Amino acid sequence: MNPMHFLTLEWRKYSPSGTFRVIAALYFISFALILFLARQLSQNMTIDVNGAATLAPLSGIFTYPHNWELLANIGSWMNMFLLGFLGVLIITIEFSNRTLRQSVIFGMTRLELAVSKLVWALALALAATGFYLLLGFIEEILDRAGLGLPPVGSVLGFFAQALGYLLLGNLVGLLIRKTPLAELAYLAYVAFLEPVGRWIFYYTVARTPLLLYLPNTVFGALTPRPVLELEKQIRQSIVESGAATAPLSHSEVGLAALAYLLLFGALFCRRIVKSDL
Repeated sequence: MNPMHFLTLEWRKYSPSGTFRVIAALYFISFALILFLARQLSQNMTIDVNGAATLAPLSGIFTYPHNWELLANIGSWMNMFLLGFLGVLIITIEFSNRTLRQSVIFGMTRLELAVSKLVWALALALAATGFYLLLGFIEEILDRAGLGLPPVGSVLGFFAQALGYLLLGNLVGLLIRKTPLAELAYLAYVAFLEPVGRWIFYYTVARTPLLLYLPNTVFGALTPRPVLELEKQIRQSIVESGAATAPLSHSEVGLAALAYLLLFGALFCRRIVKSDL
């Protein structure tokens, strides 16, 4: 199995697709635009405290290393929606065009077919992470504050999150197969079913920290928003009062994310090998 050969095949298959190009363009443009708007908003924001105006109260989150954390958090929305949609699309379009079956007929084994999709997902996640790094360095150059290397945890978290949403989209597409229904099911899960269901369960059934280990919650925790000291104190007081559960530690989030990546990859391969294409 040659990963570069699989990558070349997948690129030739998807690069001519107009839908693929549109979603990829939306990802890059939206990521850059939201970062620009966030910076403009923070620089022009003022708050009144006892009659005294404070200019740019959130400017601290754009200083190193918080700038990399904020950028990753902004990109997390692009990962959850656009990359997840792309993960669904690259599977459902295969069923629409019957190219999965054709690949097997023309000599690929089912395992090679599954591995080629995983290699493609890895490549897309790396491309998204590369763009994240590019935006971060451009931001630092424009600020003329010197180049600061991004925290390793932020980069790895962003990559794992991008790959996680792609694999989750792949699984949804593989299970439902019809593009509109699969996209709707994916959107409903990440935007409504898990986040709303988690809090309903938490407040009506059991206040258990196990709810923090749900897939979308774990992937979201890989790119947390930078928190200022005052907000940390407020959050701690809320946790101590019992109104909320303490967040997972970095190691817990990392291990849970790795477990989901392995699980989703294994389920995807098994489904490709065992199901009717």
